[in-house]
Order: sequence, then structure tokens, then C-alpha cells
Amino acid sequence: MSNGVRDRSREILRGELADAAATFCVEHGFDEVTAAEIARGIGVSRATFFRYFASKEDAVVSAARLAATRAGSFAQSVAEAADAAAPGTTVWAIMRTATESMVSTAETRGDLLRARIRMISDVPALKGYLASQRGSDQSAVVDVLRARHCDDRTAHALAAAGVAAVDLAWQEWARTPGAKLRPLLDAYFAAFGDIATPKLT
Repeated sequence: MSNGVRDRSREILRGELADAAATFCVEHGFDEVTAAEIARGIGVSRATFFRYFASKEDAVVSAARLAATRAGSFAQSVAEAADAAAPGTTVWAIMRTATESMVSTAETRGDLLRARIRMISDVPALKGYLASQRGSDQSAVVDVLRARHCDDRTAHALAAAGVAAVDLAWQEWARTPGAKLRPLLDAYFAAFGDIATPKLT
């Protein structure tokens, strides 16, 4: 087996273990289980678990990163929406359009995704991941907007507002049984009002 194939196989297995570990933590409570208990619960040895993850926090965060990768980056969605937008479309409208891919993710993963978002938001040891992810998303959106002729200050303001609107929608969706993500995205983007009137050139 070549090194490339071996590395890909390892990453696939790591992703599967991370996903199983995150689900186990949701079902049993993150603070209530040890890494050894997680390993037993997902059917691997403690040594195997620690071969792939430094800690249970690392496993759960790895699962969250994998889910984010599968869903695609917000910045890439903004770039694609901007390229497809009609002339004169506001940046804010483009950013709202870019969130549509998130709706299908919410509908597909449902209750499990809700539970994972709540866990990551509520467990102090995991909150740093959310802050880091928001920062990365915001910086990437800034780059997309700058590349499309937004000035620096406007790009930063719009990116911060867009990421905040998305985060607020996800958080409410996760904590509201039966809620639909699309209306929440509409509501939070609307709540920012006319903050985003600039148009791409």
C-alpha cells in the first residue's frame, strides 16, 4: 500500500472514530465520560483511541471540523453566490443566499446535529473551537469581499455581521425542537436591517 493510500485510509478511520466519539458523548454526556469509556463505547482499545486523538476534546472537535468540511465553507459559498448574483445585488443579500447550503445540512442531520451544537456550545472545554471557527470563517469571508472590491472596513463589518447572523440562527435552531433553519436565517439577517447596503461592482 502506498503512503498516500495509507494516509487517506488513516484519515477516513480517524473521521469515523471522531464521529462515533462525538455521538457517544452526546448520548452519555461529555463531562460524564472518560476517554477510556468513549473508546470502549465505540469499540476500540484505549491505545487505539489515543493513537488518533490527544484527548476526548480532540475527538469531538475533530468531528465538528469534519462536519464543517463536509458542509463546505461559508466563504466559498459567499464567493459562489457573488459570482452568480445579478448586477446590483447587495452584499447582504448575497451572503444570505450563501447560507442556503446550510439548510440542507440542518434538514439532513436533524436532532443529532442539534445535540452536537448544544454540547459544543455548553461545554467550556469545547467553546474555544467555536470561537476559533468563527474567527476563521470571518477572515475567509473578508478575503472574498475584498477580492470583489469591498473596501477593508466594509469587508470586515459585513463579514462580522454575516458570521454573527449565521451563528445566532444555528444556536436558536439547535435549542428549539422542531425549528426550521431557513426562517431563522431570514429572521437574523433581517434583524441586522440595512447594515449591508454596499453593492458589488
